[in-house]
Amino acid sequence: MSRIAFAWVLIVLAACQRDAPAAGAAAGKERGDCRANKTCDPGLLCLSNLCVRPPPADCKAIGETLASIDLGNYAPVEERAPVVAKYAAACEAAYVSKEEGACIDKAKDKWTASQCAPRMFPELAASAGTGDCARIAAKIRAAMGPQAQSFQNDPKMAKWFDTTIQVIQQSCEQDQWPEPLKRCALAADANNGVNALQNCNQQMPPALQQKLQDRMAAAMKTLSP
Repeated sequence: MSRIAFAWVLIVLAACQRDAPAAGAAAGKERGDCRANKTCDPGLLCLSNLCVRPPPADCKAIGETLASIDLGNYAPVEERAPVVAKYAAACEAAYVSKEEGACIDKAKDKWTASQCAPRMFPELAASAGTGDCARIAAKIRAAMGPQAQSFQNDPKMAKWFDTTIQVIQQSCEQDQWPEPLKRCALAADANNGVNALQNCNQQMPPALQQKLQDRMAAAMKTLSP
């Protein structure tokens, strides 16, 4: 066997060994078989029934991106450095992939960034309690006032209104509304009607607005005759 052919065989064997399931690796773990539902632990991908770790993101760059979101682009170095380090460490601990990192790099706000790699932002998931969302839904219902009362005389409009409120609450809970948005909605004066709540629109990231609109459109289709 020529040297070139022999070297090629060694490369192929090494690749096979690298991609083979690790001895004793549990299902869902790195280099273990995928679980029955084709899932792996966070940060791993199921490829050919093998849990593998995708190429990592540039966590330093992610730290810079998120620090700019938190502090702006002109914060003093001594203020910016620990924030960059905090996010870079969180990125590494969450095993953020290169693809997820590219998504975060395009984000203009923290909520949008959290949709790219949710496991990197456990504090957002922890604050996504359902209590605030139920109160927000109730406040929006109350803010509609007399208009909401008039809907009760029309079964179709009443169903539309109830579905709208339900979708808003579901979005708040499942899409993990940012805390500033929830605080704004809860602080709004219900006596001023929907105008008070409209002032909170600027606290809703564009991507979240789109997600809410998509939820609403899907829900309205179920009401169509």
